[in-house]
Amino acid sequence: MKPPFLRRLLYFRRTLTRRLSQNGLTFRDLVKRIQEEVSKDLLKNSARSVAEIAFETGFSEQSAFSRAFKNWTNQSPLEFRKIR
Repeated sequence: MKPPFLRRLLYFRRTLTRRLSQNGLTFRDLVKRIQEEVSKDLLKNSARSVAEIAFETGFSEQSAFSRAFKNWTNQSPLEFRKIR
């Protein structure tokens, strides 16, 4: 038998998945949106390096972060920072 807290987590996971699906989203979509918003905010409002921002937003490498950022904005993180 599963402990009560584990049953609650599984219930929450199913509920979250169902509610996201009702809005045409997946959990991964939500993570990507948050990564994008946080990345933009950190580039605008902090002096952190691109490598630090990549790590803080869950990317394993700066190059992966830079590719994702370019897909989101059509700009590199440094170009985005210069304009802002």
